[in-house]
Amino acid sequence: MTSSTGRTGDSTIRLRDGRRLQTLEVGKSDGPPIFHFHGNGSSRLEVLTVHSVVEHLGVRLISLDRPGMGRSDARAGYRLLDWPDDVVEVADQLGIEHFAIEGLSGGAPYALACAYKIPHRLTACGLISPAAGPFTQQAGSFALRSEVWMLVHLPWLVRALFRLSMRLTGSDEASIEKKLVRAGTRLGEADHQLLSIPEIRKAFAQATAESFRQAADASTKDGVVYSRPWGFQVEAITFEHVFLWQGEQDRIMPAAAARLLAQALPQCTATFYPDEGHLSTFVNHAQDIWEALRAERARSTEQ
Repeated sequence: MTSSTGRTGDSTIRLRDGRRLQTLEVGKSDGPPIFHFHGNGSSRLEVLTVHSVVEHLGVRLISLDRPGMGRSDARAGYRLLDWPDDVVEVADQLGIEHFAIEGLSGGAPYALACAYKIPHRLTACGLISPAAGPFTQQAGSFALRSEVWMLVHLPWLVRALFRLSMRLTGSDEASIEKKLVRAGTRLGEADHQLLSIPEIRKAFAQATAESFRQAADASTKDGVVYSRPWGFQVEAITFEHVFLWQGEQDRIMPAAAARLLAQALPQCTATFYPDEGHLSTFVNHAQDIWEALRAERARSTEQ
């Protein structure tokens, strides 16, 4: 579907090993390219929550379903450091040499893997409300640390419990939208206000429902990948253009863990919003995020 001001294109890319990887493009086809890595329990459709900002800024936002999520094929034994290779294949097939990346929540470790493994292809790396890996164990709540421990050591139990929950509450778009309404108050005022906007809530519900297309426990399997050791140290990332955006009122990913992550990165420009939550940071500050990522591309082009 294409318009005079922007484009929305859902397409499948066939990787060298035969797997399919699904992409969704929004924005301007000849704009600065930015790859978006969705949060856990979400999908490429996540970017539809902010498509009007994308078109306004004239960037080319390319959202990717991770393996086993949405319409992207799963791969046995998938590791975090396998993701940069998939991203490079997609970029090559799209004819994109250099690009920015951004990861929301559970997508942030995948962005960091790219900053570590393929810095020569990147113009900027953005981390939004990031899942902070080892720093979560240092600064996360007992409940969050327990969840991560179970993902690593008892993934079969987490998957079974999640499948049971989906059977009881439903995994279709309408059921998920109702759950988002109930979750709003638990997530804090900023996210509650955001999810009270019907079109935003519907877009997040669509993205979540799409993540269950292949399996009810797809998000659990995805979470296991980045909850296990990453295969690299954050301190070893040499890429210089890393940005982090975090809400102080985030009740999913703690701001304290994000601070530790920002401090560990050799080069990181971090912004903390006092009154934002987990999802609201992404939606309410989309323009700030893409202007920063776009500016780094412009600077790298001039050099």
